[in-house]
Amino acid sequence: MNDNHFKIKNYPIPMRQKSAARIAAVQFSFQRLFVEDISEITFTDFLEYYAPDVAEDLHVKEIDISHFQQLVFSFDINRPMVEELISRSLSSGWSVERLSKAEFTILFVAICELKFVMKTPTKVILAEYIAIADAYNCDIGFINAILDKNAKLLRQNEILSSFKQ
Repeated sequence: MNDNHFKIKNYPIPMRQKSAARIAAVQFSFQRLFVEDISEITFTDFLEYYAPDVAEDLHVKEIDISHFQQLVFSFDINRPMVEELISRSLSSGWSVERLSKAEFTILFVAICELKFVMKTPTKVILAEYIAIADAYNCDIGFINAILDKNAKLLRQNEILSSFKQ
């Protein structure tokens, strides 16, 4: 067995379930970017056929379904606003359309979590999505920079209080 297997198993189960939910939310949202008729990829089918594989990879019985739902529904409901946050974070000459679908999806789901799931610490969110970006062979420096800009914007109080400690 490889070293990653032992590292993953050492994390507490609830933490791995949330990690699995994040991975599943990125995958689900990524798939939906390619389908014109969103009803073709249903939430229920995804949970039934794909989520068990993600859970198995992280050595848990199931993903954190409520966290998964929160991320996926945030993606659907807040798309224009989150797209604007991503767009404002890009350098001059870059547009959202220029991002790969993997980069866009990872940034989108991560920013949804930064904005709408306040109970999760910023450092955890950034670390998790940077790891996901690495698994998708994205430029992690680029992903980190965009997430860092948004974290400073969306979580000012948390970031300021962490500097005071």
